[in-house]
Amino acid sequence: MTPSVRSLVLALALGFAAAANANATTIKVARSGDALTMDPHAQNEGPTHNLNHQIYEPLVRRHRNGSLIPTLATSWGITKADPTVWEFKLRPGVKFHDGTPFTADDVIFSLTRASAPTSDHKPLLASIESMKKVDDTTIHVKTKGPNPLLVQNLTNLFMMSKAWCEKNNIVAPQNFANKEETHAVRNTNGTGAYVLTSREPDVKTVLKRNEAYWGKGTYPVEVSEIVYTVIKSAPTRVAALLSGEIDFVQDMPVQDITRVGSTQGLRVNVGVENRTIFLGMNIADPELKFSDVKGKNPLAELKVRQAMNIAIDREAIKK
Repeated sequence: MTPSVRSLVLALALGFAAAANANATTIKVARSGDALTMDPHAQNEGPTHNLNHQIYEPLVRRHRNGSLIPTLATSWGITKADPTVWEFKLRPGVKFHDGTPFTADDVIFSLTRASAPTSDHKPLLASIESMKKVDDTTIHVKTKGPNPLLVQNLTNLFMMSKAWCEKNNIVAPQNFANKEETHAVRNTNGTGAYVLTSREPDVKTVLKRNEAYWGKGTYPVEVSEIVYTVIKSAPTRVAALLSGEIDFVQDMPVQDITRVGSTQGLRVNVGVENRTIFLGMNIADPELKFSDVKGKNPLAELKVRQAMNIAIDREAIKK
C-alpha cells in the first residue's frame, strides 16, 4: 500500500473527533489491530500511539503539514548560553484526568521513565545527559553534545503523572517482552481530550470526552464518546462501514477505495504521511546461520543485489 493510501484516515490526536459529524455524540471507529499496551512508554508502535494520543499528550505534536506545534510545551529552543541545553516552557493550568496539576516534575519523570531499559523509546532520548527543573513551568534538558533534532523525537513521547505512577507502582515502563502485567497496561491517566472508560484488548476500547480538557475551544472535541473496535478481517471491516455499524475505518483495502468513496454518506480521505518504508537486505550473514532458512545467502552476493536493483529501477520507470 502506498504512503498516500495508508493515510486514508486521520491518525493523530483528536483526529477521531475532527472526522465526526458535527451533530454526533458517539463515533464508532474500527481498524485491523489494537494498541499493544496502554503503557505509553512500553512500545514505540503505530496503533499503540494512535490510541494513546487520544488520552495522553506529548510536549509537541505535528501539524498536518509536518511542522511542530505546541502541546504541553508552549515554546522550546536551544539556549544561547549553551548549545547543548534545550529550554522548554510548559503550558500552565493543565491537569491530569485525576485532577492533579501537570508540572515540570512530571516532564522530568516522564522523560526519565521513557529512557528506562524496558522502554521502547529509549533510543530517542539517548542523547540526554541531564535534566533540570527551573520552575514549575520551565525545564532545561542538557544533551551530551549539540542535538538540534531532540525536539523532533518528542512527538510520540507522552507525559505521565509522577504521583500517579508512584502510587500505582509503575515508575518503570511495562516489560512488554516478558508479557508483564502492570497497572499502566489497562489503566490510564493523561492530560488529553479523552478518558479511558473501558478496555477489552483486541476487542473494544471506549473513551469519553475529558470535560476539563485544556484544549477545548482550540481543538475539535465535539465527540463525547469514542468506541474503538478491532475488526481484523478487511472485508468484514468494510462491510461494517457500508452498513452503518461503524462510522470511521482505518486500514482501508485498496480495492475498496472506489466503492466506499462512491457510497452516499461516506467519504475517503487521502493524504501524505511522514513515514518511510524501505526494503532491508540481510548481507551480513553469508551462510544464514541466524535464519530459519539454512544454506548460502544469495543476498550476500553483490551481483544478486545489483540485479535486484536493476529490476526495481525498471518497474519504477514503467510506473
